[in-house]
Amino acid sequence: MLRMISKWYPEDDPITGEQLETLLRLLNGELTESALEGFLVVCSRFVDEFGNHRTEELANIFQTHSAVGKRALVDSLEYIAKWVGSMDGYLQRYPVSIIPPRPAFPQFKIIGIENIADRLYRVLDSSSKVFPSDELVKDYVQKTGRLPPVPKQNRPVRRSKPRYHWCSYGKWNDPEATREALQILPEWSDCRLRATIHTSNIKNSSFVAFNGDREDPSNSKLRFYKYFYEPLAQDHTPQCGGGPQIVFDGSPPVESLEIWDSSLMNWQLIWSLCA
Repeated sequence: MLRMISKWYPEDDPITGEQLETLLRLLNGELTESALEGFLVVCSRFVDEFGNHRTEELANIFQTHSAVGKRALVDSLEYIAKWVGSMDGYLQRYPVSIIPPRPAFPQFKIIGIENIADRLYRVLDSSSKVFPSDELVKDYVQKTGRLPPVPKQNRPVRRSKPRYHWCSYGKWNDPEATREALQILPEWSDCRLRATIHTSNIKNSSFVAFNGDREDPSNSKLRFYKYFYEPLAQDHTPQCGGGPQIVFDGSPPVESLEIWDSSLMNWQLIWSLCA
């Protein structure tokens, strides 16, 4: 493993060293060479613009306190290596260049999420509409039993920002607590609509969440700006943050749909798969 690290990081980067130490601690040292190679593909994307890395946050997403969580993390890293064709394939197929500008953003698929948690919760604005129509999301879910579709992420590396469904393992008592934990600004969503998704329906479609803007203010040709993984919400200081974030694609079935009732001050079930 030391040979592999020195091959791809010959400068002995101290941040990468810290990241690897963190990963080994999360896995109790049970790291395969293939998983290490997958980690080297994505590890730089856990480093934010201030030079801090978020590798420790993988513990929350993969629940590495459990044996199934550790297995899921190893399997997911091995999948990355295979998906991009190893580090050699990654560098050859997805070269990064400045002139012309051509970035590369690896997608971190979660393998085995159905073993980590039974359900995920997708929070939405109560008046949100199905893109690009005027149909309300709550009407669409009650009509179809599914979330509105977003494009499937079939490519391991993106050159522009993809669209996902954002969700979390947890659910909170009210919209304000939800907003605080997931750092959702009021102008983004009122957080009054909540869909429950069974993880067995997204076991091939879930990914580690990321932070990134669609527009680079200094270069209009770049379609993805300041990209790094953000497993825990923590970038909007007015809210406390700390909520685990997972994203998934497609149009999965919804188990139940709830809306916040301001008069009763609780969540009301408005649709259920079992109803």
